[in-house]
Amino acid sequence: QAVRHQCNQVTLLLAASAFLCVAGQGGGLFGNVNPAQVQRLLLDRQYVTSQLNCVLDRAQCDQVGRQLKVAIPEVLVRQCRSCNPQQARNARFIVNYIKNSYPQEWSEIQSKYLG
Repeated sequence: QAVRHQCNQVTLLLAASAFLCVAGQGGGLFGNVNPAQVQRLLLDRQYVTSQLNCVLDRAQCDQVGRQLKVAIPEVLVRQCRSCNPQQARNARFIVNYIKNSYPQEWSEIQSKYLG
């Protein structure tokens, strides 16, 4: 039960902080995730890898992955124009982390979502 609750928290926080600017316009549901929470979540390599595999169409997606696939263009193509300042900071942090920690996947994400 506690593990399931923790997984749900991780799922919501990662989705919020990573790319979900679209769902959180105006600081709504996803506007208040702090960078320390984001950083902690990114340490779960298995979870991050599963989300990356989803957005790259290598594996099935959970709800977060499906949301990420919709939200990534907001961050990459539109430079997070719909994001509030905290979401934009979180998105930049995540993008930099993925670039440095998962360079191959980052390259593939750019190819897939930027054309």
